[in-house]
Amino acid sequence: MRTSPWLPLLLLLLLAIPSRAAAAIETGDSAAPLRVFILDQPPWSYLHEGQPYGAAVEVARAVLHRLGREVEFVVTPFNRGLSLVMQGKLDAALAVYRTPEREKLLHYTTVPIYDEDVILMVHPGDRHLAADTGGTGRDAILYGEKPVALALGYSYGPTMDLLLARKGLIRTSSFYSLQEGVQALLRHEVAAVPGTEPTLRALLRRLAPGREPVFMFPAFDYVSAYMAFALTAANASLTADFDSALGRMRASGEYARILAEADRTLHAHQEQ
Repeated sequence: MRTSPWLPLLLLLLLAIPSRAAAAIETGDSAAPLRVFILDQPPWSYLHEGQPYGAAVEVARAVLHRLGREVEFVVTPFNRGLSLVMQGKLDAALAVYRTPEREKLLHYTTVPIYDEDVILMVHPGDRHLAADTGGTGRDAILYGEKPVALALGYSYGPTMDLLLARKGLIRTSSFYSLQEGVQALLRHEVAAVPGTEPTLRALLRRLAPGREPVFMFPAFDYVSAYMAFALTAANASLTADFDSALGRMRASGEYARILAEADRTLHAHQEQ
C-alpha cells in the first residue's frame, strides 16, 4: 500500500495542536470571556431568574468592561469554586477573603471589592439578646453547647478562624452554603450563624420575609473581600490592571453609584 507524501506533515500538524492550546491557556486569551466563580451571597452576588446580580458582580463587570474583557459568572459551592480557580479551570473568584494559604495559590487584588464586619446572627425569636452589646451574650452563644453553623471552606476573618482552628473549643455544624446554615438556624438546629450583616440580613429576608434579624455584638473582625485570579503569568498583569481601574472608580464616585444601583435592584427582586 502506497503512503501519501503529505502524511508525515499532517501528523506533525495534529501533534502541534494540543501544544498550542496549552500555551493559550497559560498565556491567556484576551478575546475569551473570563469565567468568574461567585457565591449565592446577596447583596454582593446572587442569581435572579438564572441571571447573576449583586453589588460585587456589577463592580467586577464594570471594571472588566473598562479593561476590554467580557465576563461569565459561575455559581458553585465555595470549596468547589475555589478549587476550580486554583486548578486554572476557572479564571477568578469574586469577593474572597485573604488567608495565608490562599495567597500562595491565587493572584489577589490589592483594592478590595468591599469591606464589612464579621458578626453572629442568632434566631429571630431571641430578641432579648439584641440589647447585649458587651459580648457576654455573644460568648455564651459561641462557646455554648449548641453548635454554630459554618459554611464549608469559608474563612470568617482572622479572629474567628483562629478560634475555629482550636479543635473542641467551639461546637460546629457544617453546611454547603451560608443559606443552609440560616435555614438550620430557623429550625433551631444551631445556636448562631457567623457572617456579615448585609448578607445575613438578605438571606433571612429571602427565607423568612418579615422576620427581623438579631445580631450579636461586638463584631469579631472588620474584613475586606477581593478579586482573586488563577495563578498564571497573564493574570498577574490583569490583577494589576484590575486594581488600577477599581481604584479610579472608587476615587471618581462611580463605585458608590454602582453599589447604590445594585441595592435598588436587590430590593426590587426581593419585592417580587
